[in-house]
Amino acid sequence: MKRVFGIDLGGTTVKFSIVDEAGQIHDQWAIPTDVSDNGINIASDMVENMREKMAGLTGEDVPVAIGVGVPGPIVGDVVERAVNLGWTNMPLGRVLKTELNMPVALLNDANAAALGEVWMGGDPGNTEGNTVFVTLGTGVGGGVVMDGHVINGDHGSAGEIGHSPVQSDERRPCGCGKTNCLECFASAAGFVKTANELYARAGSAHTFTSGKEVFEEVAAGEPIAIEARDVTVEYLAQALAHVVNVVDPHEVIVGGGLAYAGDLLMGPLADRLRDYVFPGVRDRYVLRRAVLGNDAGALGAAYQAFQLLAG
Repeated sequence: MKRVFGIDLGGTTVKFSIVDEAGQIHDQWAIPTDVSDNGINIASDMVENMREKMAGLTGEDVPVAIGVGVPGPIVGDVVERAVNLGWTNMPLGRVLKTELNMPVALLNDANAAALGEVWMGGDPGNTEGNTVFVTLGTGVGGGVVMDGHVINGDHGSAGEIGHSPVQSDERRPCGCGKTNCLECFASAAGFVKTANELYARAGSAHTFTSGKEVFEEVAAGEPIAIEARDVTVEYLAQALAHVVNVVDPHEVIVGGGLAYAGDLLMGPLADRLRDYVFPGVRDRYVLRRAVLGNDAGALGAAYQAFQLLAG
């Protein structure tokens, strides 16, 4: 059974996995991401690390392709922009292919996580149907998968749910350069900002530093925390409804740190999303939490590598 490298390239660590065609992870390890000098050493560090790993393997244990999830838009074998890595128009795919002499599949990290969840998440091995994926973490990432194929778009930016515009009386700048993107309100940082603003408006000096802290107050029935949750859910449900109405998926998957709140988030989100979607779609999709955690990106990258091998 063939094996490939599935790599989740982040701003802090590069996470490597060796994955077989059935989605089983045979080995995992990580190295620090060297972002000094605009990330000039990252690709060579990856090559050296994979060479060292392969030197100790034989036969079918040796990976035959590479899949990499990268935090930025991908066009072909080029990472157009990865702010956290310091990259602009970095030909990562070409470098890895040349140095290691094997096929390389690049994809956006949120798209990789989406593919991983579709492939080995709720219904392992079943990649039929359409899926909308959103991850609520430091930012808001997203991906759309149709019958096992991630939608990348003509310019590598499909699935950027986090940069859907939000109508608000506030003005929150987004790291992408726009104002009032969904990410500004539905990310963990956006959720905490909303909670702190509502508490300050109510005359409270209490401040939060994490979404987990806010959800602890929600669980305790604290009205202002519940209001912050509901405001966040409202923005998220409206943005997701737009995508659901376009894609008509069989499932909507929510991942990232805020999803760990479980029913405290997913229950209200299910209700509001149901209110906003087109009647022909309503009650015909499954809304669920992501289940793969930190393995999703590497598994999705591996799946993309297997698709490349299959032609």
